[in-house]
Amino acid sequence: MTAQGMHGHNVESLLRSVAGEAAGNAAMRVRIGSGRLEEVLCEIDLDGARYVLSRVRPAGPAAGLSPRERQVASLVAQGLPTKAIAAALCISVWTVCTHLRRIYARWGVGSRAAMVAKLLEAGLL
Repeated sequence: MTAQGMHGHNVESLLRSVAGEAAGNAAMRVRIGSGRLEEVLCEIDLDGARYVLSRVRPAGPAAGLSPRERQVASLVAQGLPTKAIAAALCISVWTVCTHLRRIYARWGVGSRAAMVAKLLEAGLL
């Protein structure tokens, strides 16, 4: 399915053309804002409107871990199960699971092993 732009421009073919041209351009700008990394491939003015073709990537976990998340992650790395972590930190099992879910989401992992590996790689454990 193709989209028709203003003044009869075929937006899809225009974007493909610009993207092909930008791929050959070695000088690209990078902007960081709103928690994301934006690589500007091309900027053009067309009929009084400015168009920016960019590739946007998540900027990664900015803050790393909160102090409590670091404690939970450290105990996970030591092999403790959820109930033992809760008892050691005097918090509920539910709270331990909440910390783990937040760490998983922020770091893009789905298991304890992947979390520990990623945090070790980042130097946070």
